[in-house]
Amino acid sequence: MRARLLPLAATLAVGWLALFPITSVDAYYHLATGRRILDEHTIPTRGVGSASFGQAPWHDNEWGFQVLAALIGRAERDDSGVLVLTPTGRVGLVLLRGIVCAATMAVLAATMLRSGAGPGLSALGVWLAAFLTFGNLFWDVRPQILSYLALAALIDLLERDRRGARGALAGALAVIAVWSSVHGAVVLGCVAFACEAAGAWVEDRARARRLTVAALLAPVAACLNPLGWRQISYAFLYARAPSIVSGNNEWTRPDLLHLPLLVLTVAILGAAVAAGARPRAGACLRVAAFGALFLTAIRHLPFFVIVLVPVVVEAVTSVPAWTRLRQRAALLVAAGIAVVLLSGAKYVGLVPSFGERPSRPLPEAEVRFLAGIPGNGFNAYRFGGFLMWRLYPREVVMMDGRNDLYGAFRTDVYDAILETRPGWESKWEDLVERYRLRWALVDASDPLAAELSKRRHWRRVDQGSSTAALFVADDPEYR
Repeated sequence: MRARLLPLAATLAVGWLALFPITSVDAYYHLATGRRILDEHTIPTRGVGSASFGQAPWHDNEWGFQVLAALIGRAERDDSGVLVLTPTGRVGLVLLRGIVCAATMAVLAATMLRSGAGPGLSALGVWLAAFLTFGNLFWDVRPQILSYLALAALIDLLERDRRGARGALAGALAVIAVWSSVHGAVVLGCVAFACEAAGAWVEDRARARRLTVAALLAPVAACLNPLGWRQISYAFLYARAPSIVSGNNEWTRPDLLHLPLLVLTVAILGAAVAAGARPRAGACLRVAAFGALFLTAIRHLPFFVIVLVPVVVEAVTSVPAWTRLRQRAALLVAAGIAVVLLSGAKYVGLVPSFGERPSRPLPEAEVRFLAGIPGNGFNAYRFGGFLMWRLYPREVVMMDGRNDLYGAFRTDVYDAILETRPGWESKWEDLVERYRLRWALVDASDPLAAELSKRRHWRRVDQGSSTAALFVADDPEYR
């Protein structure tokens, strides 16, 4: 009886470990946009918050998450007039992340138990999936976390359908419909549907017919949102214009040498197949499709893990040597310890923390000084969303995390100025005049900071930060 509680215990432990501070600066951009949607009662169609592209067309494919985050993340203005999260808001957002993480693992546990895996192996699968994906890049206050839960739920419903559960396909289509209002990764749900349908033609022709119909209806279900078919088509923008995400760390190809736990997990699947396991065709297609996706960008790791781990667990369960092994309990404990050691997880802790702890310091003193400075500014990329939130509803930032909004402007103009490439001076003067720039807030290590320090029309304002450099136009109006 106690052994049956192991998956639940593992899930609760993972949820507890996920109660670490907000670390991603993207959270602020999402909070600012969500607050604007609530204030204006409409989904934005322009690049709100931006001084440079504020009137440019923009597709907000994450609006559902942003509204949810803004509703939970209660905020107020401090004495400086900047917007800050209340203690309740911070706790709510961290709890949101912890609950979604635990819910995702709970669904994975249910999938693994349904495949015939015992409670011990299912609990280890939960532990493995969590520690493969723990990190500020994945489990933070970002729309992706709801996509992880949606993908896990979709796969579980497809497995239920395979076992004859009534209404499972209808439930899977409902997941797609809800997912489409949360995050553009809903297209991955359509991919999972297609893999299952294709595999069914090998496994079960009778099921394949109705599953194929459902797979064809999945993109239709994804259009059942306020943005309609554009929510699906917009996701392909990144494939058509890869320059949008050039230079963005989370879109770089993964370095497998730094992912030993993932390599070991794939190796275990290979060993299980060599020992006699025969994963279903649909499961193999999912692993291949999401594995190929992962190899294009590190940000896709959690999607691959959610697909991979249940297949690995089911494969190990079907190996005759595993069923005959008497020391399974000791092996599971040792494997659980190895998972933690090999993961290299840095953002978890035994004691919950509900604060804000960005991976690099943010210019808190500088942004409060800017609250009393009119005009637009030039900012470091990582400060963009933070400025949008603190100075809400002002639209003053030059660049933020929406790479799809800025396009070639980032590489051709913004980066050239920030890095002071040849010809940057004329581009800088053009921006100053066109957008009436009156301040610049960049990292102290940026080449632009050194150049502005030499210019008599720009005055550096020391706010005690060793990492940020704030400059104000040296004009009597702003003295």
